[in-house]
Amino acid sequence: MNKFNFVKYTAFSLEILICCILQSNSSLTLEVFGGRPVLMIPIALTIAIFEGEVPAIIFGIICGLLADTGYNGPMGFYAIMLMILCYTVSILMENYIRTNLLTALLAGAVSIPVILTLQFILFYVLMGYGDVLEYFLAHYVSRILYTFALVPVFYGINRFIAQKTINN
Repeated sequence: MNKFNFVKYTAFSLEILICCILQSNSSLTLEVFGGRPVLMIPIALTIAIFEGEVPAIIFGIICGLLADTGYNGPMGFYAIMLMILCYTVSILMENYIRTNLLTALLAGAVSIPVILTLQFILFYVLMGYGDVLEYFLAHYVSRILYTFALVPVFYGINRFIAQKTINN
């Protein structure tokens, strides 16, 4: 690993650590309409946009495990989802799609609702809780929108990190 990759991966790791602290502490994260964002999803997504498959998978798993522990849910859900997401996005951006804010927004618009709705189905609906639609509308729609709104922020941060550490 050259010094540029070390600096880049250290910067990504610090970003993840800071956001993990923000996500874990409910007094530091603003709740909007009953939902808090899942910060690790847009971070992992935007890192995968600028990285190859292996680093994307590693950062996806790390972000997923931190999200799993932050939400006190079953271990592995976010780790698996973000690993798959990061691998897919990395392959697409590297080989088929041009990397820009629009493609990051499109990837977020597809992946964030899918991941959070799947979480809702697996850990709320299938557990037999009542008032499914009301709970989804009250808590998950705002979480999906709030998380999606952060994609441009993390895209900008991670684009800056990736561009400043390009090894020529």
